Amino acid sequence: MTLLIGTEDGLYRVDGIPFDRDEAEQVLDSGVVTAVKSWDHADGVFVASSTGAYRSRDGGRTWEDLEVPLGDRFWHAGESEVWSILATADGALYAGTNDPYIYRSVDDGETWSELKGFRELPSRGHWESPIDPHYARLRALEAVPGRPERLIAGVEAGGIHLSTDGGQTWLDRRETIIDDVHQVLPISEDVWLATTGYLDHDLENLGLGHAVGVGGLYRTTDAGESWTRLDDGNDFSYIRRVFVHDGRLFFCGGEEAPPAWVDDEHEVALFESTNFGRDFERVPFPGEPHEVIETWTVNDGDVLCGSGLFDVPDQRDDVEGRIMRRDDDGAYETIGRIGANVSRMEAI
Repeated sequence: MTLLIGTEDGLYRVDGIPFDRDEAEQVLDSGVVTAVKSWDHADGVFVASSTGAYRSRDGGRTWEDLEVPLGDRFWHAGESEVWSILATADGALYAGTNDPYIYRSVDDGETWSELKGFRELPSRGHWESPIDPHYARLRALEAVPGRPERLIAGVEAGGIHLSTDGGQTWLDRRETIIDDVHQVLPISEDVWLATTGYLDHDLENLGLGHAVGVGGLYRTTDAGESWTRLDDGNDFSYIRRVFVHDGRLFFCGGEEAPPAWVDDEHEVALFESTNFGRDFERVPFPGEPHEVIETWTVNDGDVLCGSGLFDVPDQRDDVEGRIMRRDDDGAYETIGRIGANVSRMEAI
């Protein structure tokens, strides 16, 4: 087993679990890692990051820069960042950047073209990020299962938008779900999950701060036409990621948005559901009360997850990343530590 671990300081690789800190090898000096993904229909494993998008064809040992256009749009870490990457079953590659833009390649990453229809969405003028200079970022880019030409784009903050023609044209769906979208997880052609945060544009513009929004975990059963919140009443509603495996749904949420994480003025909770969100059970994990679980993967049937305090306004160097495994009894144990906050993870 090879485990690729994305952090705020690049990509690391380990060849087995559990592992010691000195066994984690940095294989990509890419700054903040925003996605680590692989697909059965695509050759290799892909990384999106603050320095660009990369692919490895040898199990993560070496990497090639896919040279996604970055342009001159500046962000807190420098030039424009790649926030999402997607390979579809029809052979196309897609990359989403902050500001945000979407690029497509039909020649295995040799050349890229911007999907300019995404610029024309009516709500684009309302998209915004809580971090200076307030350019929105394309956190989520997914294909509908079995429909590679149908794309889903989730914008932080700007809602969820849909394309039925490989990204040439787009349907504006900002009004169907809260603005601050972190992830969209398609389960089937019509059933998807979405995780959201707290940025509320109307309240933000009144000077009340972005942590007064709603947040929460949402589900659609009509391919994004409408959304229902699954975790009503949940105080831990700032949610970055959701994961589904073997009939069980997982998510970790925070009481507060990332500005509170800088000084540990927050508490987090991990939840599981065995009935697809009708009920949730809070379960303990080693990173409580402050570490946020950002990512999940599966290795040999075991659920693995990674935590830290990723993507806070002021990066914290005093917090280590943690890799955990869920055992057969549902208990979580630490199986490795790494010297940076964990953002994404993939077992290959």
